[in-house]
Order: sequence, then C-alpha cells, then structure tokens
Amino acid sequence: MSFSLYLLFAFLGTVSLSAVVIILMRLWVKKADKKLANQLKTSENLNALLNSLNDVIFEFNEDKVCVNVWFNEQVERVVDPRVCLNKKLEEIIGYEKALKFNNALDYVIEHRRPTSLQYISDHGTGAWLMAKATPVFDESGNYLKRISASVTDISEQKKYEDALKEKELLLLEAQHVAKIGNWLYDSKGEIVYLSDSFLNILGVETAPGGLQTFEFYMSLVHPDDQEECRNFLITIATSNLKQYEHRLITPAGELKYIKIVIGDKLLNDEGVLQRIFGIIQDITDIKLSEKIIKRSRAELIEAQTIAKIGNWSWRPSSNKLTYSDELLNIFEVDPNQLIQMAPFKLLLKNTHENDRTIIRELCKKGTVVSGHTCVFRITTPQKKLKYISVIIGKILRNEKGELHKVIGTLQDVTEQKQAELDYERTENKYKRVLEKVKLAAITIDRLGNVIFCNQYLANLLGYEQSEMLEINWFEHFIPADIRQHVSGMIAGDALPNKYTNAIICRDGSERLITWQNTMTRDENGDIDEITGIGEDITEQQRATQELISAKEIAERSSRFKSEFLSTMSHEIRTPMNAVIGTTNLLLNDSPKPEQLEYLNILKFSGENLLAIINDILDYNKIEAGKLELNQIKFDLPQLAQKTRQAFSARAAEKNLHLDLLVDDGIPPVLLGDQVRLSQILNNLISNAIKFTEKGKITLRLQVLRASEKEITVKFIVTDTGIGISPENQSLIFDPFVQDPVVNQPANTGTGLGLAITKRLINLHKSDISVISEEGKGSQFVFVITFVLPEASHPQPEKTVETNNILSMDGMEVLIVDDNKMNLLIASKFLKRWQVNVDEAINGEQAVQIVAKKRYDLIIMDLQMPVMNGFEATQKIREFNTEVPIIALTADAMPETYDKAIACGMNDYLTKPFVPDAFFSMVSSFYKKI
Repeated sequence: MSFSLYLLFAFLGTVSLSAVVIILMRLWVKKADKKLANQLKTSENLNALLNSLNDVIFEFNEDKVCVNVWFNEQVERVVDPRVCLNKKLEEIIGYEKALKFNNALDYVIEHRRPTSLQYISDHGTGAWLMAKATPVFDESGNYLKRISASVTDISEQKKYEDALKEKELLLLEAQHVAKIGNWLYDSKGEIVYLSDSFLNILGVETAPGGLQTFEFYMSLVHPDDQEECRNFLITIATSNLKQYEHRLITPAGELKYIKIVIGDKLLNDEGVLQRIFGIIQDITDIKLSEKIIKRSRAELIEAQTIAKIGNWSWRPSSNKLTYSDELLNIFEVDPNQLIQMAPFKLLLKNTHENDRTIIRELCKKGTVVSGHTCVFRITTPQKKLKYISVIIGKILRNEKGELHKVIGTLQDVTEQKQAELDYERTENKYKRVLEKVKLAAITIDRLGNVIFCNQYLANLLGYEQSEMLEINWFEHFIPADIRQHVSGMIAGDALPNKYTNAIICRDGSERLITWQNTMTRDENGDIDEITGIGEDITEQQRATQELISAKEIAERSSRFKSEFLSTMSHEIRTPMNAVIGTTNLLLNDSPKPEQLEYLNILKFSGENLLAIINDILDYNKIEAGKLELNQIKFDLPQLAQKTRQAFSARAAEKNLHLDLLVDDGIPPVLLGDQVRLSQILNNLISNAIKFTEKGKITLRLQVLRASEKEITVKFIVTDTGIGISPENQSLIFDPFVQDPVVNQPANTGTGLGLAITKRLINLHKSDISVISEEGKGSQFVFVITFVLPEASHPQPEKTVETNNILSMDGMEVLIVDDNKMNLLIASKFLKRWQVNVDEAINGEQAVQIVAKKRYDLIIMDLQMPVMNGFEATQKIREFNTEVPIIALTADAMPETYDKAIACGMNDYLTKPFVPDAFFSMVSSFYKKI
C-alpha cells in the first residue's frame, strides 16, 4: 500500500491520524533495507505531514507505557511530549490525572475499539483538549498490541459550541416567553417538523409524523373554527394571507387562542409548494386581556352612569368643550338644546343663584390649579335641585408653555350631599339624646383625641365640656398601666364592642366604666371614629369584690369544716369500732339469755349512734342534694320495736311512758333505707323525751294505702311536752335553730336534729309537718311510700349473727393497723372463719412482710405512723400487682375513698364494720383450695 493511500485514509477520517502515523513508521523501518532512498523520501514526507498539524501522537503498549511520540516540533508547548517516552502517564502527571487516560487505554485494550474523551489541560492552561485512543492493526488486520493516542486542541471549537448553545438557549427562552413554536413542511419527503415549544403549546409531548400531523393538529382545533382553519392551511400555497387566528382545545381540555404566521414559501417552476416555514403563537393572554379591556370599558361606562359621573375637556384656543353623554343626563337637557346654547352659558343659567360665585371662581382657577374641585347647586329644566361636583383633573400645555387643554369630571353628588345633611341632622339629634341619658358618652378619633363628650362624663371626670374637646383621651384619662394596651387594640383594629377599664378623674381618683363601643370607618375600612357609651360600675365592682371576699371566706370555712369532720370521723369511729366489734364478738360467743337482750340493745344503739355520726359527717352531702338512699330489705315493725327498746331506759328515767302502735297491715319485709329511717325516728323520739317532763310519748305506724307493689305508711310521733310557739314552728327545721322557749341549759343541743330529719324525709319524696300548742305538747307527722319486694316470703334480718357455719379455710390474710384493738377485733372475726392471720403495726413493716410471703388478701389501715397505708400500697404495687388490698379505715370522707382506689387498692370498708359486710368483702377474694 503506497504512502499516499495512507495519507488519504488519514484525511478522510476512516483511520485515526495517530494509527496512520504509527503504521507508516513501522513500514518505513521494515522496508529500510530495500529502498532506502525511497524511504528517506517517505520520512521527509511524514515529517512534513507532522509539522503541518498541531496534534501530538503517542504510541502505548498494553502495559500503558509510552513507546513513541510524534508532534510538530516547531510549535511551542508547555511540556515537551518526549518526557513521556518509556514511562507510564501516572509517573508524569500523577495517578488522579492519569486515571481518565488509563480508563480509555483499558477500554481499547479490552474491546479493540477506538474511544475518545474531552478534558481541560492538566497543565493549567485552561485549554480544552480531545484525546482519541485507537488500536493499531497491520495491513493484514492483525492487532499489534499497540494503542495510538492523538491529542488535539479543541478550545476554539469548544468556544464556538458554547456560544451556539447560549444563542440556542436564548432563542428557546425568547420563544417560551413569547409562547411561540416553529413548524416546517417539506413536500418532497412529506416531512412535517414541530419544535418542542410548538408541542408544549399544544399540551402534548409527541405528535404523529408525516401527513398525519396535519390531521392531529386539526383534531385539536375548536369545532366552530375547524372548517375555516382547514381552508386556510390547505390554500397556503395560493393564498396571500400571512396569518390566521383560531381557537384550540388541548388534550387536557384547556381552551387556547392560537395565531398561525406563514413564512417564506418555496415553490417549484410549476408553482407547486415545495417547502414552507412558519410559527404559531399562543395569544390566549392577549385575547383575554382584550376581553378584559372591553369589559372594563363597558363597566367604566356603566359605573359612570351609576355614579352619575361625566367626562369633559376644554380647548381654550378654539373654546371647544367636549363631553360624555352622561353630562346630558345630569343636566337633563336635550343634545340639540346644548348645541343651540354654549355649554358655559347653559351651566351659568342652571346654576343656583347663590352659587354662581363658585362657578366664576372655578373659571379663574380652573386654568391654573390642577386638582381644583368645587361643589355647587343647579336647577334642571324640570325644576329639580341637584348638587354638582366639578374636578379639574389635568392642565396640559404645549411646548411654549401655553394652555393647550383642560380635562376634568363632573358628577351628580345629590344623593351623597343629601346623606351628609341627613347624617348631620342625625348626629345633632344623637348628641342631644346623649346629653340627656345618665350614662357616659364620648367620641374620639383614631389618634384618641376627644371629639365629643356629654355633660354626664364631663361631670364624672371633673371637667367642663369645652375643656374636654381636643384633649387626648389616652394620655389624660387612661391609667398608665393599661394605656399602651388600650391604644394598641385601637391601632390593631382589635377593640371589642364591649370593654371595661378604669378612667382617671381630675382629682386623681379612678372610676371603673364598662363601655359599649361603636366604630365608624373611612373609605379604606380603617377606623375613623370610636363612640363609646359607658356605665359607671365602680360601686357595683366594689360590692362584687366584697362578695368574692365573702365567698372565699365561706370556702375556707367549708374546707375547715370538711377537715374537722374528717378528723372527727377518724377519732370517733376508732373507739366505735371497738364498741361495736366487741358487741358482735360477745353476741357470737353464745351469751346467756338474760344478757342477750342487753347485748342486742347495745348493738342496736351502737349502730344507730354510728348512723347519726355518719349523718352529721354527711351533712354537706345532704345540703348539696347528693346523699342517696340505700334500698334494701328490712322489717319495719321490728325496726320500730328496736327504736322503742333503745329509748325505753331514757323514758323510764323521767317516768315517761313510751308507747308503740303498729298497724297489723304492715308486712314484715319492705324495701327501703333502714338506716335513714332509723335516724329519723331516733331524732324525733329523742327530741320528744328531751322536751317532755311528764306524760307519755307515742310512736304510731299507720297504713294509708296499700297495693301489690307498694305501701304508704304514716308515721306519727306525739308527746305531752312543753310545745312550740306558733311563730317558731316554721323555723325549727332550719339548721342550728331552736325555739327560744326550749333553748334552756337543760335542753341544749346542736340544733341539727330536725334539720337533718326534714332533709332525710325530703329524700323520701315527702315532707314533715308539726302541730303544737305551748304547754300541751307536739305532734310530728310524715308519710313514706315503700316498695314491696318481689319475693313473697323473704327472711327478715336476724338480731344475732353467729356466722359459725361460715368458713374460708386456708386463706392467708395480712392485717395492717397501728391500733391494737382494731387488730384484735378484725383478727378475731377472721380466725372464726378459719383464716390464717398475720399482723403488722405500720406500712413499712407490711411491705417487708409481703416481700417475703405470699398472701391472698391484705387489709390495710390508712392513717398509721412510720408509713401510712397509701405509701405502703404504692410500695407493694411496685413488686406485687396481683395481691388484693382492702382499705379498712375510720375515715369515711369521699375524697379518701378516691385516693385509696387511685393508689392501687381494690376495695374500701369503713370502721366500725358490720360482721356480715366484713365477711362478704373478704370472702369475695377467697379461693377454695
């Protein structure tokens, strides 16, 4: 193959220049011994070729070692390429910089295909270079395990590319802003080109090619515009129309207005269209703006008609006055009449005689003062009086400074003027009203300056009315500590309609005023004036504060009473537990028959005393209406008999007879609250014995009505005592009240008995009445309806509970109480029921015991030294959440119950306890072994 053929391949680009050079050099060396003269010529030609190029050509082996380099030695370079000979690139420029070249060499070695890369010079010149790596083959196509790499300076080409891209981006940006898209039609190849911006306008990403593009575009054209649009596009070749506008609906349903603009047409010799270029533009915004402008013009004319405003302009040079039609409507004249009479003469003729000086002044200032305005009256031909406002809008002058034109408006302001007059009359009337009312009235502007103040407020503040005007309300009359807050509310448009604040009087005293505020606003909606009508509530507030103080004192007294009752509950119930508990234990020890009656009386009296204590402690509940009746089965005749027995001894001490009369019709078992009924009877009989010195007391139970479901019983307690004075009979049921006649040292008491009795009867939905005569005695009467239980023959309550047959054999129980008597009584009952009992005298000891032994139940007192029951329960719950804990306490207050449950206890029982209730609660946690 000749050298010229190699050169041809090199310049045609079919083989890289570096590969050609390497092959030529190898051929030259190989054939040096044959045709030396010819090869010398070839070498000269190769050097001439290299010197004509700016490229540097390297040859690498597969170890990426540079074995040859060729370059134009006449060109000055930053680094001599020969430094690379017999070295790897990383030895010259470092690993990081050489990596991109090594990756290219690796690619060529692996794939035996050319590759290239562009980069900025690694020697800091800023020049852009392109390296092309190519595998070297011999003339037979055998790979020679060599790679040629040519490095070309492409800085100028890069600058041209960047400039071209920048211009392209600017063009695309301009098209985007103008909403323009390009299109091209070539009939030879039936090619239709649509630019990206064109597709963007259509709201699509792609469009079908060829002639289908036309039909696709037509499918988007608005149905009402399709025929005309199709004709325009089909006749482009012969039509002289350069542009066309139509509507288009995008695939997303958006309506757009489109303008098609036709560019240059290329026709053949026969006039057939060969090629055409054009653009489309989205003119939706323009069209919508035009519509808005048209609508605005129409609205302006309509607004001028509604507002009764007319435009006018006057040219002094020609004395010509032009005007809008609305002026004719305002003056109510015919256009022909205006033509026959000069406008100024018509104006003067119709102006009210008292306002003609205003017109003369207008004519003087109207040519010099821009913005001059005046209001005057006219009388129309129909004898209507109107108020007219004239405004000089602009005064235009020519280049010599001479008056050229005056433009202004004329408006019928009759309605506004009439409204102002009406407002003035109303304001004057309103001020007269405010002067007569016994309330403070004031009007201030947005800055707080006083505009109006009535006489009442001026007197209250200690000022004359005239002194109040123009004084700043905030600075002079609002206390310093709230001044900023009040002024800030007005500045922030946050002043409430009703507001209360103190004001400072002239003498330095303060009055408390509650204001009802009304705000008027300017044309911008900002506060213009504030009018307040105020009531002086200083004395009311003082009285309110006194009531609040009294209420706080009452609440403190109530808390003290509750604390006192809680303490008394605990202190009284503890010994009561011993009395009642011991009585129950004696009753269960088979007492002698002659002792049984006394024990039953002791038990009955103890339980009733406990009920009375409970009622006194719950007096707050009774007053609040929160005390509820406990409906259980009981024997009413037996209850009456027990009551008689309980008071027999006291009656005998005073030689009084205590009689009991019970109707036979009262069944042995009823549903009701035995404890509350017993308390009622106890109070009434106790009072009867207390105030009777001789004679007798009678308790009678009489059936009034009876049915299958309920029975109504009338209770009558009669005595032959000292009686109650008529004037005090209505007062004896009030708490802490007694008849002065009976309020003697021998008859002292709390005065709560009858008050509690009345409220307990009220809980039974009944009331109590009294009939009394001084010196002869009293009779108390009340009626209660009881429900009959469903069971026909229930067993009545037994007097003595043996519980000998009850057993909870094997149950492990820990009792925690600091009172030895309480421990003794509870343990006795539990051991009778075959319970294994352990004891602890405080909460700390209980925690230690429970940590070592498993229990089926813990019975915990609450008030104990060292550690109370609440703390002990919380400690136990930290390591044992299963064992049940019952509170057994002398504190019966409701809040104590809530606290016990909240700290982790399971149930609550108050001392003294009834054995049956105690057994029932304990047995609910018993599990048979």
